[in-house]
This record gives sequence, C-alpha cells and structure tokens, in this order.
Amino acid sequence: MLSLGVDVGTTNVKVALVEIRDENGEPAARELVVATAPTPASGTDMVGEVLRLVAEVAETSDGRRPDCVGVASMAETGVPLDHDDHPLGDMIRWDGHRGQTDAAQLSATYGAAALFAATGVRPSGKAPLAVWAQLRRTDSRRWSSMRRWAGAADLVALALTGRLVTDHTLAGRSMAYRLAEPGTGPADGFDTDLLAAVGLRSEQLPEVRLAAASAVPSRPGIAGLRPGTPVVVAGHDHQVGAWAAGVRQPADVADSIGTAEAVLTVLERRPDPEAVREAGMSLVRTVGGASEALVAGSSSAGSMLRWWIDQVLRDPEIKPSKVDALLGAAADRRGPARAFVLPYLHGRQSPSPDAAATARLIPASAGDDQVDLAAALLDGLNLQARWVLTVQSALAGYRLRDQLVRVLGSAARDGSPWLRTKAAVGPARLQVVLSAEPVAAGAALLAAQRCGMADAELRLPDRLVADKPLTAYDDVYSDFVEAAEQRSA
Repeated sequence: MLSLGVDVGTTNVKVALVEIRDENGEPAARELVVATAPTPASGTDMVGEVLRLVAEVAETSDGRRPDCVGVASMAETGVPLDHDDHPLGDMIRWDGHRGQTDAAQLSATYGAAALFAATGVRPSGKAPLAVWAQLRRTDSRRWSSMRRWAGAADLVALALTGRLVTDHTLAGRSMAYRLAEPGTGPADGFDTDLLAAVGLRSEQLPEVRLAAASAVPSRPGIAGLRPGTPVVVAGHDHQVGAWAAGVRQPADVADSIGTAEAVLTVLERRPDPEAVREAGMSLVRTVGGASEALVAGSSSAGSMLRWWIDQVLRDPEIKPSKVDALLGAAADRRGPARAFVLPYLHGRQSPSPDAAATARLIPASAGDDQVDLAAALLDGLNLQARWVLTVQSALAGYRLRDQLVRVLGSAARDGSPWLRTKAAVGPARLQVVLSAEPVAAGAALLAAQRCGMADAELRLPDRLVADKPLTAYDDVYSDFVEAAEQRSA
C-alpha cells in the first residue's frame, strides 16, 4: 500500500510518499518519493504549496494513489480564519518573544506553576494562549474578523477535507488543553475556562480527533488523491518523528533535529511537575496517547550555522561546499575542539532557562583556524544536547549511559558531521533513523496505522552508529555547563 505524509516545518514543507509492504514476513516501509519547498509566510500560500507538492509526488506513483494521508507540523504556529475559512494573512509562527507580555500577565493571574500543572506547558511568549491574548490586545481588526483558529497541520487538513481538526499532541502545545491524569486518555477538547481567559470559545478551535477516530475523508477535487481518501492530522512534528523512530515505550529517547532540536524521553511515571517546569521542559502525552513524555529543546539548532558563518568566520560569502568541507574536517578530528560555541541565538529554553542567553565563542580568543572554529560549532551544539539529555534522564529516573538515543532529522543523517560529533560527545550510544524526511515519512506511517492499514509495530529503518562516546568530552561537558550557567547567573 501507499501512504502520503506531509510535514509543515518552520523552514520547509516536505511531502513523502511511502510504500508499506511485507518483507520476508515482516512489515517494512520505504520512501519512494520526497519533495520539498520553502514554507511560505502566508497561510493561503502555504496551503497552495502543500497541495502542489501533494500533486507532484502523487504523479510519480505510476498511476497508484495514496491509500491514506498524514499531516504533521511545527507546533505553536497557526493563523486566524475568516467566516469563509480563509486565512487572515500570514501564519503566526512560534516565537518566544511574541506574546511575552501576555504570558507574564497570564502567569500573574493564574500562577505559572498552576498553569504548568494544568497543561504541562511553561507560560511563554510562543504558547498560543498568550499569542491569542496578544492578538486580541494589539490587532483588533484581525481579531474581530476571526471566526476560527487553525494550526499549521490543521489548516492543511482543512484544505484536504473541509473539516477543521487537530491532534492531541498539537493541542497539547497550546497552554489551552489540559494534561490528562496518568492512566487516563487524552482530553477530547480544549479547556473552556482557559480559552475564556483570552476571549475565545471552544467552537473557535479545531476539533481534537483522538487516535481511534482521527481520520477524515478527503473532499473531491484534490489533485493526486482519490475522493474519500482518509486524512489524519498526525501531530507535532518532533513527536511524530520520535514515534516513527520507535520511541514509544518508557525509557525510549529521541533526539529530533531540524530548524529546532527537541529531545523526548518516554516516562514510566510522572516526575515532580515543578522540577520539570524549572528545568524548562514540557510534560506531554506521546502520539499513542497512553504514555507521558518529557520534551525539551533548542530553538536555534539549525539556524546556528548562519550565525557561525557571519559572526565567527566573518565570511557571509562563503560557499556551501566549503562550509560542508569544514564541518567534515572538524568531525574527522575525533576529539574535543579547543573551544566551543554557546548556541543560544534566542535565549535558552532548557535546562536552566535564560531568555537573555546569547550565542558566544568560548574562549573568545580561540584563534582563526577555520577547522577549529567548525569543531567549536559542532561541539557546542552537541554539548547543549548532552546537557538536555542528562537533565531529562535524571528527571525521568533513568541512567542515560545505559540508554540508546534514536537520532533523526536532516542535519543528523547517517555519516553527517553533526551525527559523528554527536556520537563522540555522548554520553549515550546513538541509533540513526535512515530516512530523508523522517517526520513526513512518520506522518505517512502514523496515518496508515491509525486507519488500520499497517502493523502497529511498524517503524522507520535505522542503524546503530558505530562511533562510541569519547571520555575526553566529559571534562569539556563540565566546562560547557559551567560557562552556560555563569551567563545565567
């Protein structure tokens, strides 16, 4: 069978056609076609680009049409819709600074700890509840014209089906959706009291479709799809990728790398919520809905490369081929650099949250050898990930060195400089997901599974990374944490 997956990312939209077949008695998945394009700012243009890519990918399938469609997207990003369900302007993208004033007001009114305990989300400027309050306060024209709100994946599903629906993993990032008690299923709708705090009603938000009844038939006239093809909002991109990588049981860990980097650990039991909040992490339900997980990340993982080129190399005209060669040479050194980068373009979310944290080269007088400077970038990015992994595993009650971290994303492809450095920095062994677009492919797998067309255990292929953590990084890691916390102090 064929399943089609869509991933609406911060930087690019990706569409993948995946074949699910029996291979020597075992279910297997193979990406047949992948198409990508930059993510437009406009909600209308974004939908148009997705529909174009869907048609393009479907036309390469020798006349076969997908049996189902899954849509994943970045979280905390959406757009107001008018009374005809047309987007009112550009997508309002996740931005930790956008709704800061309103997040602070919500915290003052309801209590930051109470909001976190209720929703699993730290009050911040990117949380949609704060964004809605900010929109109401500062853009009365757009606010008064808004009939409904659609998240990025929800908007694509609306175009495909005519129904405004979402998944609990996306609703769970809004700070307007209550975290269910352990042992119970996810909530089937947004919280009316939290919505009322910013002047919204539940009918203005998407219907939360839980896994057992998540599919909605596609409407006629969608190029590349048969009318009635089941469409599923698969969920939050990092969570969908983690699920597709097989991160589904307690103690499973994923490191998902794109424009942002997110680390996810599936929990056996819920840790102290206040300790999770103070660490800058979130409590979520996994894609399957039965287990809870910790999620934490860095908002400037992929975008650090541009800062490094401009501010450290001081060469904005450098060719991509030379950058690739520098990163490759840096990874080949197989040991710590003499310097590292603190990778904080927009503050630090976790651990030890610090909105004022900045990107810096430590020490600033590191010299001008370009390979050394490339190594400093790779080391800094992966030392930050090690810090998140270490704190997260401690909160979860697991010993990180005994775990296997599944790594996925465009920057961490098999054999890439980022992956090789990550393996050396440690402290855990890595399993790399062998997929060009793991979130889009994961959305396709999840749609097939939810529609009863694929084995529940099916996951994307992976490979154990041969490189092992180097003990030489243990002291460098301590220096990194000390430098980062000094900035916080």
